[in-house]
Amino acid sequence: MIIHRLWWACAWLGMLITLVVSLMPPPFNEGVAHGDKIVHLAGYGVLMFWWAQLILQRRGRLAIAVVLFGIAIEWLQGFTPNRQTDALDVLANSSGMLLGWLAAHLSPNLPQRLGALFAPRG
Repeated sequence: MIIHRLWWACAWLGMLITLVVSLMPPPFNEGVAHGDKIVHLAGYGVLMFWWAQLILQRRGRLAIAVVLFGIAIEWLQGFTPNRQTDALDVLANSSGMLLGWLAAHLSPNLPQRLGALFAPRG
């Protein structure tokens, strides 16, 4: 039970971190053209995978929500002084979501497995 609650807390924390990092000034200077797309891909992949471990049914709706979250953040970046809206970021976010969905689809339910592993025996 505690594992499940911690998983939920980390899921919401991941959303908050994604929002804050996406709206603050860029933390690094891009050395590689479009190198930030890898960060978008990985970040949204982890976000989708993490949430898909909690939302076992209606993952299609979850996928749409993750994509809309990424689009909303891109739109909000247009209002910040140090960021700009980028359609390629939306594409990278959506691609990461697909990878996260696939990874969750192919893996066992981790909160359930961890909960069983750490459950009191008696």
